[in-house]
Amino acid sequence: MEGVTIAVFWLAYVFSFHIILVNLGIYLGLMVPYLKYRAKKMGDNGLLRVSKNLMKFYAATYALAGVFATAFTVFLLSFYPFFLGLAGNIALAPFAIAILMIVLHFFSISSYYYGWDRFKESTHNFIGILLAISALLIPLGFRSVFAFLNTPVGLYFDVTSEGIVPRLDLTEALTNPTLYPLYLKSLVAAITVGALATGGYAAVKYFKAEDEEYKNALKLYTQKTVTIGLIGLIIMFFLGLWYTLSLRGVEYKFNNIFAPLGWSVGGGSAEFNVSWLFVLKMIFYIAQLVLVFQVYQAIKKAGFVNRGGANKLLYAGLLGIATIALGELLNAFSQYPYFVADVQSPPVEIPPQAAPYLLNVLNLANVNKLATLTGVQLLTVGFMVFLSLSAVWFLYVIFKEFEKEV
Repeated sequence: MEGVTIAVFWLAYVFSFHIILVNLGIYLGLMVPYLKYRAKKMGDNGLLRVSKNLMKFYAATYALAGVFATAFTVFLLSFYPFFLGLAGNIALAPFAIAILMIVLHFFSISSYYYGWDRFKESTHNFIGILLAISALLIPLGFRSVFAFLNTPVGLYFDVTSEGIVPRLDLTEALTNPTLYPLYLKSLVAAITVGALATGGYAAVKYFKAEDEEYKNALKLYTQKTVTIGLIGLIIMFFLGLWYTLSLRGVEYKFNNIFAPLGWSVGGGSAEFNVSWLFVLKMIFYIAQLVLVFQVYQAIKKAGFVNRGGANKLLYAGLLGIATIALGELLNAFSQYPYFVADVQSPPVEIPPQAAPYLLNVLNLANVNKLATLTGVQLLTVGFMVFLSLSAVWFLYVIFKEFEKEV
């Protein structure tokens, strides 16, 4: 169990950092091109300044998200090399979609950032469209993988002279009942949290800004993000319910989350109780909803918020960031102790001779012992402390630069 604890801790740690930055990136990939287009169309230099500052933050944090994605891949390869080999074989198509969109997204970010005030406006807008499209499609590839980990729809095994060869029917995999609620919930959550986090920051900066045009732009941006955030939180309730109901077909995972709360499928019980993560996530969600509604009401009455209201919006954004991390950890850990939640009773026909191999490879307890050696772990702790401090310092420098521009 010690090896499992070490593996789960490091995977959860780096994944939480990565997923937070990725969700902010999805929102900014959509919002920055829109703000810049609108600012140019209206001749609003203040709004243009807001969009450019957000673009700078986006470009910087995208690189940081990539660093933590690399760390996650390294940990996954180190702790579970056999699983990664199997997953890469089976899920090559959805991984390929995600990688293709990542390449397009990287090109779009660098071109959009470099082309600001350099490219023709029509060219820059076209790159902005690519930026938005790739931001929407990257999570589709990865959510296809996560849906497969819920229930391996489209997985087949061919018995050949060379052994048992797994394959994935992509068309069938796209009918996975958990894919679309998971994907849409992820997109709405990213847009909602991105709006609240950046809107809260803009509201706080409003009271420090001196340039009136810039202050008006921050005010307008805050008002819009509060509306987006409130609508998003309401939609999230229904999408979350949809995803929850879709998991009823994945009894093992569903019961790990809800059986301790009195809601089980097939009369089963939790083999690994993660209901506390769900309860904590719901507390954070309700707190966000209350804070955002209060800010929305204040804006409706007075046109804007006071300093206390600005802080409330910022707190709602921070709670949203924490909720994103909790939701991802809940979705992942509810499958413990297996990588694939339906591995014990999958909706596919597994040749009897392949069952022992799959149960071994897909078992989270099957940790690479070399990666858990004391010396290796001491080196890992040293490098991760350095990486974490570097990331915090990096974000601090970015925010200090923004302070100078206000």
